Amino acid sequence: GMNKHEAGGKKVETIKWLSIAGRYTKMYLDKQLEPLGLNSSQHMFVIKICEEPGISQERLFSLIYLNPSNITRAITALEKQGFLVKRQNPADRRTFFLDPTEKARQTYPEIVKIAGGWYEMALEGFTEEEKALFDSLAKKAGNNLLKEMCEEKEERKKEAP
Repeated sequence: GMNKHEAGGKKVETIKWLSIAGRYTKMYLDKQLEPLGLNSSQHMFVIKICEEPGISQERLFSLIYLNPSNITRAITALEKQGFLVKRQNPADRRTFFLDPTEKARQTYPEIVKIAGGWYEMALEGFTEEEKALFDSLAKKAGNNLLKEMCEEKEERKKEAP
């Protein structure tokens, strides 16, 4: 069997590989998306807005697990760059609906292709079963971490005066 020392090392290895994967994913996407005038932190918004035209800013917050102020900043940048149009919600004037522009629609297939290229590259040599397993395990781990961070934030809110 494995001694305690080896078991600890294995866990640190996993953190290391996830960290490397995250860093290289960002670098790869930034490089590939640059000609389109996008970066790794923006492409997800263009995809969501193209797939759900008229999506509310609130729904976007619930789909993309980033700090709302970062999302607002990204939306502003994408609007300036001509990828989306903000439409005021007549029922609640503080909120907006987001529509893709023609530029976004034309860019969408290219973004999907870049993301697909990353996926094929990262999962090269995986069987279909391994790919499915990898997808579900990555999602499961991500959701655990997300839940933990959200609960911590809720706790901090309760403690605040």
